Amino acid sequence: MPEKSEPQFKKVFNQVSRYGTVGLELGFSIAIGVAAGYYLDGWLNTAPWLTIFLLLCGVAAGFKRIYQVLKSLEREQEKEDSTN
Repeated sequence: MPEKSEPQFKKVFNQVSRYGTVGLELGFSIAIGVAAGYYLDGWLNTAPWLTIFLLLCGVAAGFKRIYQVLKSLEREQEKEDSTN
């Protein structure tokens, strides 16, 4: 009986480790956009326009990554459903 639960545990752990980082990726992409915008605004004297623009770019990049992860999850689920 433990032999069957081990692959399921590995599968769940793999999914948690892959999809658990999505929130971090969203946060980092936003933080990088804001930091780069803030730096460029100070350097080019364009405050706050580049900060706002790069913030929005970071948000878009983060949501794009979430979309990619969800599509990957959907493909894996369809593949698993077709084998069962």
